[in-house]
Amino acid sequence: MELNLGQWVVIGICAFLILGYIRGFYYNRQRAGQIFAWLKEGLETLGPVSAGDKLPGMASGGRLEVKRAEAPVKRVEAVYLLAPRENLLFWLFHILQGKRDELILWFTYQSKPEQEIEIARPGDRQFAGRLKDSDKKTLTVSDGPRGLQVASERQEGALAKKVQSLLEQYGSVVYRLALRDNKPHLFLRVNLRVMKLVSAPEFFSALRELVN
Repeated sequence: MELNLGQWVVIGICAFLILGYIRGFYYNRQRAGQIFAWLKEGLETLGPVSAGDKLPGMASGGRLEVKRAEAPVKRVEAVYLLAPRENLLFWLFHILQGKRDELILWFTYQSKPEQEIEIARPGDRQFAGRLKDSDKKTLTVSDGPRGLQVASERQEGALAKKVQSLLEQYGSVVYRLALRDNKPHLFLRVNLRVMKLVSAPEFFSALRELVN
């Protein structure tokens, strides 16, 4: 049976997508292993590490927890999310949105931060929404390192200096950072390029000492 041009095109596209799926699947699997090892090494400096619940839906990545962390930290939850490389169309859409592999952290400290600080990239909707929230503390916005926006109760204090130092070192990979009175006290989203910048123990040491 001879195939016409249209049929060959369909077969070619299907083969391309199948090969792309296989390549993306194995790349993400390898990448997940590297992230897991890096993340576990860092979290172990805070306390015993355990696996968290599976991620919902089709999300690719994993979750780790430190339920009984050493002082000054009380609890940590970490989620790493990988770009959907298995599906080339979804991956392209993901890239066009400016998204990459990312790490999300929630820290609960034994004592609450001395002030509230919100940090984000320009255009972040959650950041804008927080500034408009009249039911919460008023924050003043200023320009931070690496093109970040910083909103805080005041510009001075030990915590502000620690955050400034953190941004000077890791600001290039920070998407969002929030220090608040309510638990979890720290919310942080970073590009997983942070793995190339610094060792995991050093990175988590900086986060541990933020509120101390």
